[in-house]
Amino acid sequence: MSKFSNLLTLLILLKSRKRMKTKELAEALGVSERMIRKYMSDLEEANINVQSVPGPTGGYELIGYDYILNLDIKKEEAVALELAAKQLKTTNFTLKEQLESLSNKVKITSERNNQLEDYSGNVVLKPKAVSLEKESKFELEIQAACISKNKLRIRYSSVSSGPTVRVVRPYGIITRNNLKYLIAYCEKKEKPITFKLMRVDQVEILEDKFHIPEDFSIRNFMRNHLGLFNEETYNIKLLISKPFSRSVSEGIYAEDQKVSWVDEDTILFEGQMSGRPDIIRWILSMRTSVKVIEPEILKNEIKDELKKMLETI
Repeated sequence: MSKFSNLLTLLILLKSRKRMKTKELAEALGVSERMIRKYMSDLEEANINVQSVPGPTGGYELIGYDYILNLDIKKEEAVALELAAKQLKTTNFTLKEQLESLSNKVKITSERNNQLEDYSGNVVLKPKAVSLEKESKFELEIQAACISKNKLRIRYSSVSSGPTVRVVRPYGIITRNNLKYLIAYCEKKEKPITFKLMRVDQVEILEDKFHIPEDFSIRNFMRNHLGLFNEETYNIKLLISKPFSRSVSEGIYAEDQKVSWVDEDTILFEGQMSGRPDIIRWILSMRTSVKVIEPEILKNEIKDELKKMLETI
């Protein structure tokens, strides 16, 4: 296959299989492990965020960047194809490789469908479909400007200052907690900042060009300069009873999540979670149906939040 075909196949593999080692990718693409590392360098230069996770269970992960893989497959079609793939896998079907490739693409669409419908009680842990539609409205234009290095004039609705018009130098689009953000240099504030895509109301691609500083790295910016992505991680242990125990047990909310049924009405939820405001909102939404067992610091933060709420009543 050509280099372009390999890169596109690599993106599809990472998006569908979540995490893959260098050796696994090399075998899948029929190239050397050295070439895989070269591909990763090429993707990073194109502002496609592929993260390397160390350790025995580590590998490469694709963070966001799924617009190019939008296959416009209906949910019913995805389900039907996955069922057919399972049945044909045990037969002497001669097109197994092609079927596996198509199944990988279907998994991407299925994942997106699941993201639109993942709720727990009254708290929305992932954005509603209308938000995703607004996110994608200008995404291709913004991504094109990132690639061509054209400045943008955007109309942005900020929570603090309301609608404003900004001229920005778009560095790249990233995804965090299923929400998409533009990292760009804002000429008004004279520094790189983030813009939530769902708050962008208008986009105009300007003729003015820009250059990304050689010492700027989106990955380092996320780690070192952006509180949104530099969040403390909690090892959480919750005791959750009905009516929320069933819905929580059916969802995925944390890394290395573990759910154990204590009795027919109660579960023990364990896992790593980050994003303090979202965690507290989620726990408070379950009211008296949840008991925080660990960590102690989170228990105290929730108590402080409750005290503040009582003071406003």
